[in-house]
Amino acid sequence: MSDFAQKGFLSSEMGEQKRLAREQFSAQFQACEAWSEKAIETLHRANLDGRTAAVLFAAGFWMRCVRACQGGIVLAEMGMVPDALTLARSAVESLFHAVALMENPDVLPRLIEQGQLEEAKQARGMLAIPTIARHLTPERRQQLEALIEACPEKPRSFGAYDAAKEAGQLELYETMYRGFSRSGAHSTLAVLDHELVEEADGSILLDFSPSYDQVPWVLEMIGECLKTGISRMTKALL
Repeated sequence: MSDFAQKGFLSSEMGEQKRLAREQFSAQFQACEAWSEKAIETLHRANLDGRTAAVLFAAGFWMRCVRACQGGIVLAEMGMVPDALTLARSAVESLFHAVALMENPDVLPRLIEQGQLEEAKQARGMLAIPTIARHLTPERRQQLEALIEACPEKPRSFGAYDAAKEAGQLELYETMYRGFSRSGAHSTLAVLDHELVEEADGSILLDFSPSYDQVPWVLEMIGECLKTGISRMTKALL
């Protein structure tokens, strides 16, 4: 049994696999990483002294976007395409929120209420399930009840679509975000394209191995995400 067969993507053989991937897709990796370096430069040049909370949070979301893009590049290098798309989706969502806060700081209260809504949902769910509730300490139960109490009676939502709309990026929402959701982040049949392979005799096997069929496209999309973010965030953070 090979080291990869035993350890999968944690195998030491992945070092050579990544080298081959970079050799085969050298131009695509270089182009994508060039945008990554420019994005990092915007973070280093950001001036946050005396800025509003909305700007600080926008900078944080932009940094999260850049980090997720870099994670997607790393996973693409390993041939883990669906997982790279999952991070790419996270990157685009963070970009929506970063730009939305820059364009309209007044959305910050809605974003706060969205967080409170999600906390209250989880708290109610944990308290409602007996197998969870009976293991809660009195202190933890009080914490959960406090989260429910703190949530506004009618909290305003502010999801990915809302952020994309405020950011003027509905095109990215309907293309990149939905596409990455369907092909990577969500449990749809489309995400199984890389998991099963048909042999010559018609038999079906699980294919637990690197796949590079879509790597050029993934790198292009990550590059586009970074490029868009750079164009919208650079001047705003100076």
